[in-house]
Amino acid sequence: MAKSKIFVIFFLVFFAFLTFVPGFGQRVYQYKVGNYVLNIDTQKYRGKTIYVWQHWPEEEKSSIPDVRSPKEAREEFEKITGAKVKIVYVTWETKVEKQTAAILSGSGCDIVYIDSRQKPTWMMKKMLLPLNRYIDFNNKDLYNAVGFRKPILDYFTWRGQIYAVTNIYNDNVFPYILYYNKEKFEMAGLPDPLELYKQGKWTWETFFNLGKQLTQDTNGDGKIDQYAYASWRTYAPFLWTNDVMPIKYVGGRPVFNLDNPKAYKAFQAVYEMDAKYKMRPADWWTDPQGRFQKGITCMDYWGPWDISNMRNALGKKLGMVPFPKGPDTNKKSADEGDDSAWAIASSSKDPELAALYLLWMLMPTDKEKELIVKNQIERVGGKEVYDILMDAATRTVINPAAGIPGFSELMDQIDTANPAKSIKALKPKFEAAINAVLEGLK
Repeated sequence: MAKSKIFVIFFLVFFAFLTFVPGFGQRVYQYKVGNYVLNIDTQKYRGKTIYVWQHWPEEEKSSIPDVRSPKEAREEFEKITGAKVKIVYVTWETKVEKQTAAILSGSGCDIVYIDSRQKPTWMMKKMLLPLNRYIDFNNKDLYNAVGFRKPILDYFTWRGQIYAVTNIYNDNVFPYILYYNKEKFEMAGLPDPLELYKQGKWTWETFFNLGKQLTQDTNGDGKIDQYAYASWRTYAPFLWTNDVMPIKYVGGRPVFNLDNPKAYKAFQAVYEMDAKYKMRPADWWTDPQGRFQKGITCMDYWGPWDISNMRNALGKKLGMVPFPKGPDTNKKSADEGDDSAWAIASSSKDPELAALYLLWMLMPTDKEKELIVKNQIERVGGKEVYDILMDAATRTVINPAAGIPGFSELMDQIDTANPAKSIKALKPKFEAAINAVLEGLK
């Protein structure tokens, strides 16, 4: 009788253990998304800890009902694996400095959120691990399950290896957008930019022709009080949309690439926008988003993070379209894209676990994907605009010169009235900036 009681007690305790310790009785946990199954070993990583460094507080509750928040997804991963995932918060202003120190000291840094400034220096200094060691990017089912964002993979590919990843299931997938006020175009009797884009007629020439008509003295006092355009992005969209990269990579080495006619045309376009068409206010850099939302300007080229603010300000008057294309490209669009992505630091003590967590947090369930896409469609104002922006997202451009210290400041010095002469005069300084980086390349 005593043996029977002991057996019952043992069975109850064992059952409770199975219940509250996920994976104890199940060596492999299977997480299926689409046609891909992520097999997670429930015993291998127990007791281990990885550290995720990011510049924003962890989101505790998702803004989309029935979609797990980052906190909820992390806690689920911890229950399945028995590992701990610690979030290390650093500010945007200090993240590069603190991440660098942590990685080089080899302490407490597994997953880092990086941006274009880290290429190529962090690869050259071996501060990041090639992700190809841990993720099979050739597996189409895995690729689709995650929804890897190809422009990010392409940008963070260095010497044939991929160093950072992100997915398409967040608002950062959208490129920079040319926001426009539909009412202003209608009142001026001008065609809708989105319709022109669909017809293949949305070009610099059209942009300038419409812009000069939108720049008006609306109250008759002899002073311009409505301008066509203002944006903090100056020459960059003209470079991208005329198929110009300020540097190109050859064998992992950055090479100066601004000394060509297509680049000259891009800078010349900025000059003509002001001198010839007078599309921007003299102090165009002053609060372009606020001016657009108040109707002082008719167009503003800005990021997708401001979609809600733009919508709240303009309502149904808000239009969205890619930036017009230049004369020397065959691409339908080439807008600037978000440059941030996840990477594994070379200081990681458990890179395999870090890669597993990367896949986990970048792989929403099939149902979550449906809800995220539905939310994105609503945010941009409908399926048609969503499809156009997602199509444009496949051609986004990330500034390849962002990781060359001093290069952007030199670009700001280019005389747009005479770009060919100015770029040639500045070329030795541009090449010196590149060479300063190449000193660390072996």
